[in-house]
Amino acid sequence: MFVDPTHGRLKGYAKYALGAAAGVFVLGACGDPEQNTNLRPEGPPDVLAVLVATDPAAQLYESATYCKVDDEKRPTQVGLPDFTLSQICDADLTAPAPMVTSAYPDGWYVRIMFDELLDPEVEELIEILDPDTGEGTDTFTGTIANTQPVVLECESVAGGFVEVPYDGYYSPAGNAVTWPLGPSLVIKPDEPRAIATNKMCRITLRDTITDKSGNPVPADQRGPFPFKIAPITPIAISPADGDEVDAFALYDNGDNIAITFNTAIDESSLCDEPGPNPCEVTITPPDTGLCDIAAAPGTGSGLSCVIGGAACAGAGETCIYQGVGAYGASVTGSETDVWFYSVAPVQTEKDYTFAFIAGTKIKDRCGVETTFGTPSVEDLTEATYSTLPFDFNSLVPGNGDTVSNLRKPTLSFNNVIDDASLTTTEYTLNPAPGSAGLVSTTGANLVWSGHYAPATAYTLTVTGTADVKDVFGKTWTNDAEKKITFTTQPIAVTSISPANNSVSVKATPASNTTISISFNQSMNPATLDPTEWTFTSPTAVVFGPPTISGCAATSTTCSIRLTTTTPIAPGAYKFTLKQGATISDVLGNVYTQAADRTVSFTVENAEPDVVICL
Repeated sequence: MFVDPTHGRLKGYAKYALGAAAGVFVLGACGDPEQNTNLRPEGPPDVLAVLVATDPAAQLYESATYCKVDDEKRPTQVGLPDFTLSQICDADLTAPAPMVTSAYPDGWYVRIMFDELLDPEVEELIEILDPDTGEGTDTFTGTIANTQPVVLECESVAGGFVEVPYDGYYSPAGNAVTWPLGPSLVIKPDEPRAIATNKMCRITLRDTITDKSGNPVPADQRGPFPFKIAPITPIAISPADGDEVDAFALYDNGDNIAITFNTAIDESSLCDEPGPNPCEVTITPPDTGLCDIAAAPGTGSGLSCVIGGAACAGAGETCIYQGVGAYGASVTGSETDVWFYSVAPVQTEKDYTFAFIAGTKIKDRCGVETTFGTPSVEDLTEATYSTLPFDFNSLVPGNGDTVSNLRKPTLSFNNVIDDASLTTTEYTLNPAPGSAGLVSTTGANLVWSGHYAPATAYTLTVTGTADVKDVFGKTWTNDAEKKITFTTQPIAVTSISPANNSVSVKATPASNTTISISFNQSMNPATLDPTEWTFTSPTAVVFGPPTISGCAATSTTCSIRLTTTTPIAPGAYKFTLKQGATISDVLGNVYTQAADRTVSFTVENAEPDVVICL
């Protein structure tokens, strides 16, 4: 049985509104007689279990840090919403629960389960108002911010225990076989991330918690109940152990080796070690190959390489590619996802092992360090995977497609390529685009760059004998002629940013605001006259001259950008590209705006996500 799936998972604790819709809660539930509940209303309210959220992935599981010994009402095996079983307390009633040491750092909370219903005065109910009318909705949210029925304490980064501010709610639903378990008090710290990893916490019940007859919780069941915040721990790794992947996916410009941690990482602690391998990870074995003396080290189609710290001196010398043994890392916007990548390409048809070095030290947002032990597949600190054979992936656009003028024909492969290996005798492109680079390389892609004319048909043919090499000399040979004919679109405005009815959030109050007019063609910003657009605002706003983003012969995007010269205040604004506005592309073709195009938007200052570590 699954009761009230939102408890412990959603902010706002709108349990009464959601529970009533599911047939679980009604406003008068606390006064209803106990029937068919498996509860034990006689005597004082016993604490059957204290559970802590320990699930950073699904944010569903709770683990017991306390189970009442020799009590048949305590929970044992419980079915979860994902159709798995969770062992809460040991089936042996004499066995206590081991202390939880893996509380989810970024979202931990505590659930205290009782054997009977509590006095509902432990919680305050606040009516939810209609956001449009301000009137009551007859649905309520619960809060214990004022009643404060427990004391929640955690170790601070400076040492010693400090009280942790919290809210939460009382859940009268459930029993020892439902999920979540109940009846229960759910204690949610105001900011779980304010407690560092590896820190101890404890929760103590006050004597104000009573049942509906006024009986308090027995003194020997009030705690403190200790638990510990988990260390920094990988919870996912890609590629996973045993995966087969494209070699390009592991390279600097690919999808990389992605590690998801259970908490936000201090990026500065990732690659701060001295020496050639600052990131404390290894990808083995290293790659070797033949020295390319056709280009200076670090330039050209080949890789530069080193022998004993010096560049290769002659053709045919075996070398280790520059950068192998040194890795980069970056943190994504989520702050919990880290990408590690080789700074040089890797080979196809080869087994590689990624691993953290034993003793690796990584810090959390509070500066508290976790030291990794010996790497292992089980701990997601090691994975061995294979790279696929060098091969052709795709040729785009598709034959017969009508596409943006910025959609360059592209021949894609699954590893970094030697762009010089496809010669001008192995393809034709008619007509030739303006400012044509014809063939250029972008990692694993061969791109026919240039400025393509609007509303024009192009034909690209790659001969049946064409071949392409990756940077290690592996060769792909075309098995049949590849021919595509595609047509470019007329020039069009594809979007204006900020979008209509959107909110533009400034990074800082001092940030300027930019209007971006995006096109499907490379445009000339100088041809947008200031009389052809308007900006409506409460006070006068000055813009600099139009600039561009993208719009080069190799670009796949193009925007004309209008940026304020000084920051504008939060408020409502309107931008209009006027009917009849004429803007030329880089080839001299003229776009005419058919009707006024207006976007209304609101500017707001960002509210920084500041976490003060306790």
